[in-house]
Amino acid sequence: MIRAAVSTAVLCLVFGLIAAAPTAPTYENLNAVLWMQTSVEYRASTTQTYHLAEIALKRGLRSPRWTAALEQSGEFESLPPAVILDLDETVFDNSPFNARLVTSPKRPEEFGQAWTDWVNERKAGLVPGAMDFLQFAHANGVMPIYITNRICDASREDDPTVKMLRSLGAPLERVQEQLLCAQTSKDSDKTGRREKCVTKFRILLLFGDQLGDFLQIPPDMASLEGRQKLFDAHRSLWGERWFQLPNPMYGSWEDAVGYDVKKDKLPKLRQ
Repeated sequence: MIRAAVSTAVLCLVFGLIAAAPTAPTYENLNAVLWMQTSVEYRASTTQTYHLAEIALKRGLRSPRWTAALEQSGEFESLPPAVILDLDETVFDNSPFNARLVTSPKRPEEFGQAWTDWVNERKAGLVPGAMDFLQFAHANGVMPIYITNRICDASREDDPTVKMLRSLGAPLERVQEQLLCAQTSKDSDKTGRREKCVTKFRILLLFGDQLGDFLQIPPDMASLEGRQKLFDAHRSLWGERWFQLPNPMYGSWEDAVGYDVKKDKLPKLRQ
């Protein structure tokens, strides 16, 4: 009886240590993070994206019926102009956080707290080219609106995301109109927030690093094939009114691919 109890205690201790043991780095995301942090190719791609967007913004200002938002219709010519931008990996550079995940990976249940801690640190940088564009838009009377899936509170000046935007010098004069946050971790669809914007502003351009920053992705279109169809259906908008920033580190594209290396990822390689 004592021996059985001791054996049970040992097993519990062993499984407890296994559960508590840190996740071993696999370095699967190493090249993606390094590319974003070190390559001039990344800086060139984001800088040229924002530079071309300045040209598009001028065209949009000259065309009263110009809008980039699929949600916008009716009489909107007299509305003040605005652009909608995602924040993370579109304006904010969070690659240091992703670098931490490369060297010290988190279990799924730990990730949320790790991300919250990073947001509270307010150490994100700027995506190259983003601030030049924001200042250009502001100088031309165009309001930047930030729609983010960060959980934040635009009514609080001490909110970490509000403080981050202000510390980086992003235009933020009417914060509660300009910063539209997620309310919960499940609040990932930005359609409703874009619908709110189009009642007050004529949306000249959209910016993001994910397909969902531009349009709604129905559940039955979240596959690789469905996403391709959505891309093709709106091909004329890319580089004209929609501007995609590169992000190989994470995103909804990986949900569509699958996360298991051998079962999901390797079979999808084209060779």
